[in-house]
Amino acid sequence: MNILLIIGFVMSCFLGFLLIVKKNKLPSDRYLVGIFTIYAITIGGTYIDIYNFENNYSIPHLANISWLFLLLHGPFLWYYIKYLTDENMKFRYIHVLHFMPFIVYFVVHYFNFIHLPVAEKIELINNHANRLAPKIGTLILGLSTVGYNIVVLKLLQKHRKNIQNKFSNTENIDLNWLRTFAIASLVIFSLNVLLFNLNNQLHFTTDNKLSQIAFSFTTVYVFYISYFGIRQGQIFADNPATENLQHRELSSQEGLKKIEKNDNSHIIGKLTAFMEIEQPFLDPELSLAKLSDLLQIKPEILSEVLNASLNQNFFEYINKYRVEEFKIQCLKQDKKHLSVIGIAYDCGFNSKAAFYRAFNKFEGMSPTTYISKVS
Repeated sequence: MNILLIIGFVMSCFLGFLLIVKKNKLPSDRYLVGIFTIYAITIGGTYIDIYNFENNYSIPHLANISWLFLLLHGPFLWYYIKYLTDENMKFRYIHVLHFMPFIVYFVVHYFNFIHLPVAEKIELINNHANRLAPKIGTLILGLSTVGYNIVVLKLLQKHRKNIQNKFSNTENIDLNWLRTFAIASLVIFSLNVLLFNLNNQLHFTTDNKLSQIAFSFTTVYVFYISYFGIRQGQIFADNPATENLQHRELSSQEGLKKIEKNDNSHIIGKLTAFMEIEQPFLDPELSLAKLSDLLQIKPEILSEVLNASLNQNFFEYINKYRVEEFKIQCLKQDKKHLSVIGIAYDCGFNSKAAFYRAFNKFEGMSPTTYISKVS
């Protein structure tokens, strides 16, 4: 099983190197480098701990250190997902607090273990099962990694709702791999944390054997995320630079709260007339930013009107128009030569799955059932 640890270490280093030399790096990439660096340190450190145990601690100065870096896994994962899902994310000094558990525990571990003579280190490692500090460390590590993974899943859930307020087609915005990334991380680390905490109480195996099993799971996880990470799709459909430029021009939230019902009625009337006459929904790449630009209405105001006054997000509002247009077009004689999905594409949809989901949602039946019924 040690060979798996070596493979995991080499793979983590290789993936980190690929990201470092990558051209046109995104801000999120440096945190992904951090994640792979943490995996390399912890998987490689586990191998060294096992090697030390089997070879009379021939490398004592590197013993029992690498596990500390797992306290960095949660913060780096949070930063990575945050930069991918929030185009306005910037590093702030208050974010340093995310790294405080690692800093504090590293200082404590330094004075209680790292700076000690070799003989004392070996004695502490051999009496590991009878000491309270390692048990507390395992518990803190578990709370940190599992807690961050849960927060990350909530971030992705929030972002999924957010993109439906900005885009009319979301098929090209791939959140599935990020979701599987976070879920796999949660499963692996929850399992490892559970095993270590149970072993602290029941002592069903040695720490070295348990570490060997746990970080072999982590090696498999590294393979998994490297495969899906390379194949990831878009997280945003529009150019982030454009989105940021528009964001700087938007009014504050306080200004939005001052919108009166009369203004809402005026905006709704203008929007409805524009949708029916100009039919911008036929553009499959229509976004909130594009429609706002066409209407000369700030995106935040338009989004607020849709959500507060019409009880619809942008995605629902536009696709409702597309479904209504399909209902008209599918009965026209000059469209008889087209397939159902061909007509749907002409109405602004960009995938069969998106069209069928939208039609079933608004009409409560499939498109073919509807056509049979009205023919």
